[in-house]
Amino acid sequence: MLTTIQIAGLQTYGYHGLFAEERSLGQKFVFDIEAELQPVETHRDDRLDSSVRYDAVADTVVQLAGAAQYQTLEALAEAVALALLGQFAAIDTVWVAVSKFSPPVAHTLSKAGIAMRLTRAELTMRALADQHVEENPCHVQDR
Repeated sequence: MLTTIQIAGLQTYGYHGLFAEERSLGQKFVFDIEAELQPVETHRDDRLDSSVRYDAVADTVVQLAGAAQYQTLEALAEAVALALLGQFAAIDTVWVAVSKFSPPVAHTLSKAGIAMRLTRAELTMRALADQHVEENPCHVQDR
């Protein structure tokens, strides 16, 4: 059985953006999270170890969004996705959407945002690639 946990409209304040004003004044960000859990046969046993607490997911997102500054929403969303996969073993795939309501553009729009998806398998492949680079560093010789 596949189960997806959904958190919609999680609002937090952060200091992210391309422009210095965005990073100094801050603004409201809204996250939508979908976390696909590892497959289970049933949830009838009502055990939390085959699921994830919504409040813990929300706390992780809010803490991370307030702890660092990112120029791009893409980097912010990827940091959130990596943190969720790293903290919650039951999550197999995470989809993170983040929007800001006051983008500094010369047009009228209600919000601007991005969405990304990251799987645990992709995370494992990244770790293996990083390990390969550490074990086999390339040496550049001066000419």
